[in-house]
Amino acid sequence: MIKKTGFITRVVCTPDGLVREPGMTITEPGTYDTVVCTPGMEKEAVIFENHKTQFLVQTEYEFTPREICRFMIEGGKARIVTKKTIDGERSFVENAATVKTGDSYSCTLKFKISGEEAIYGLGQHEKGTYNYRNTKEYLYQNNMQIPMPVFLSSAGYAVVFDADCLMTYEEAQNEIRLDFDAADQINYYVIAGEGFDRLVEGIRCLTGKAVMLPRWAFGYIQSKERYVSQEDILDTWKEFKDRQIPLSCLVLDWKSWEDGKWGNKIMDKNRFPDLSSMTERLHGDDTAFMVSIWPNMNRGCENNREMLEAGKLLANLSTYDAFDPEARDLYWRQCEQELFSGGTDAWWCDSTEPFTPDWNGLEKREDEQRYELAKSELTKYFDARRANNFALAHAKGIYEHQTAACREKRVVNLTRSGSLSIQKYGTVLWSGDIMATWDVFRRQIAEGLSMCMSGIPYWTLDIGAFFAGSTQGFRRFSNVREGEAPWFWQGLFEKGVQDLGYRELYTRWLQMGTFLPVMRSHGTDTPREPWNLGEPGEKYYDTIVSYIRFRYKMLPYSYSLAHMVEEDSYTMFRSLMFDFACDPQVKNMAGEFMYGPAYLVCPVTKAMEYGPENEKLKGPQSWEVYLPAGAQWYHQKKKELYAGGRTYEVEAPVTWQPVFIRAGSIIPVDSKCGKKGIADTIEVYEGADGRFLYYMDNGMDYRYREGQYAAISMQYDDETKTLFLDKVQGSYNYPGTFGIRFYRKDGTLKKGRLDYRGKTASYMFG
Repeated sequence: MIKKTGFITRVVCTPDGLVREPGMTITEPGTYDTVVCTPGMEKEAVIFENHKTQFLVQTEYEFTPREICRFMIEGGKARIVTKKTIDGERSFVENAATVKTGDSYSCTLKFKISGEEAIYGLGQHEKGTYNYRNTKEYLYQNNMQIPMPVFLSSAGYAVVFDADCLMTYEEAQNEIRLDFDAADQINYYVIAGEGFDRLVEGIRCLTGKAVMLPRWAFGYIQSKERYVSQEDILDTWKEFKDRQIPLSCLVLDWKSWEDGKWGNKIMDKNRFPDLSSMTERLHGDDTAFMVSIWPNMNRGCENNREMLEAGKLLANLSTYDAFDPEARDLYWRQCEQELFSGGTDAWWCDSTEPFTPDWNGLEKREDEQRYELAKSELTKYFDARRANNFALAHAKGIYEHQTAACREKRVVNLTRSGSLSIQKYGTVLWSGDIMATWDVFRRQIAEGLSMCMSGIPYWTLDIGAFFAGSTQGFRRFSNVREGEAPWFWQGLFEKGVQDLGYRELYTRWLQMGTFLPVMRSHGTDTPREPWNLGEPGEKYYDTIVSYIRFRYKMLPYSYSLAHMVEEDSYTMFRSLMFDFACDPQVKNMAGEFMYGPAYLVCPVTKAMEYGPENEKLKGPQSWEVYLPAGAQWYHQKKKELYAGGRTYEVEAPVTWQPVFIRAGSIIPVDSKCGKKGIADTIEVYEGADGRFLYYMDNGMDYRYREGQYAAISMQYDDETKTLFLDKVQGSYNYPGTFGIRFYRKDGTLKKGRLDYRGKTASYMFG
């Protein structure tokens, strides 16, 4: 029996007595208190304690020899076929065979846990699981699944697995079992800490700091499948301007290339004649441009030929080998040649699994069958010991090459897959090609919270879902007149934005998305720009536009949170377990969340006005909310004060999503809802002491690391009703005057102004 205590403990179980270094893919170099389990210790307990209290026990482990194999082309010359799939055009080699390339082990590891604790994390999957007790989950990369080899416990610890392979997790009868498909040793870290913020700090200590995204990434991003030309993009941009709807980024989805050249990073000049001119116009209005790039390139296109001649393609002769540093060098040169040099601000790294063998068929396969299919396909092309980490290697290449080439633009990479440590590379993960149902919408909240509890700070989704309908959209895409849609293309709204039921769902989804780290609308089947859901004076349009504007009102607050993400390993999109773990009611509560320290968000996840096909509903327009204990809460609209630790039924018309503001909150806002994210007003809510660090920089480059920023620490003392501003830190310009809005517990508002000259200042509300 071995007993260990401490903030981070490393455990190595070795099949042969040889202790290998931590994997270079996930964990950062570091020195940790280490336990080594050698042959003969397979059933010897390793007990973890904190303050002399046992919280976790490793009970046993096992190694089973297995071969490592790769797909190779027989005869030296490939027979290639290209097929159109739902997930883009794909190339297949008909004469490839599996060849042994090495030896490793399949591994099993078991833990004993208590009966009361809840288990969280594991990344993002599809079922909306929040607490992983009495559950089996398969950890493999797939569209809509982003596994993270980490779990956290309500008992105050987290376990990070330095494993790049496919895995399964299962908990039953107080025992957790992990099965690793391929590893040379079992290597994991136990983090013990007070509170989930401390646990996430430990995860990022192991896997790397999350880097700052540019300020525009915290505004509103408009996307769809797809803008077909340069004119289409500029017309959309102009419509936003004419309607005075703020916009931070427009996104070009697939097919920027010429017909038949899927994945080529060279624009079709007939549709996009002058990329530099287009991006220059967008940049003149502080609007960024993001473009979709793929890891696979069709046979015969320029990028494919270049990769093929360099020997940097996988055995399907379409997908580049992101694990090869020289292949990453070449891939970046292809990105830089026209796209980056033409003013592209951000990358949409789509299909970064990049193999999804179950993305077909009318019926969804059983979980185990889907896992085995994925394992078979992924381990054909990748060493099984790192088969879950293609997207991570891909993101590493984009980040390192862009930062070396240009320090004027921070990296933004919207990627569909990833693993621990991808936060180091300027990434935003999104939940894949989801479908428009109220149940999917509800499950997405739990999936995003699970991802952020896993240590990944920037997560988003397709507001309104990717698939709005089912058969009609599928038929248009597949050029068929009849036929049912596959299992994943089953949205409820065939008529898209013409269906009032979809307009209601979209509006509710956008309200929730306003409080995500990144707010992005996207999808197929139907357009998503605000004017497609109504006109000024109409309920859905006005609500959508008001929430987009509110996103910009919050921009100083959101950008300050982003600084906390890099500086303090903070989490913006917060499970209630971060701030209210002492309240037993929140342990299984996945339908509400905190956005930073101030906003409690309670999304409405059921239809109140319309069902599909414009079916009129007659249910009540109210929503049950739980306000966590340990705080008092202000109704966002009415400013009425509510006690915590209670459930309330509140009015929730489609024009308002229930949001409550924590007493003691200090919120810097831009009352003009501008894109610069500079606060002109400070909101303060009576009822508790509070503090907030307001942060500014130029929002674009990396000069903030050299001191070109401004940070103002703000404190509110509730006993004296006084707001204090500390001396500004950094050399960046800051506002000289702030409007003050003080919300009292009795519902009244006091307004004022505070002159600030970079020195300590105070404002007493009286």
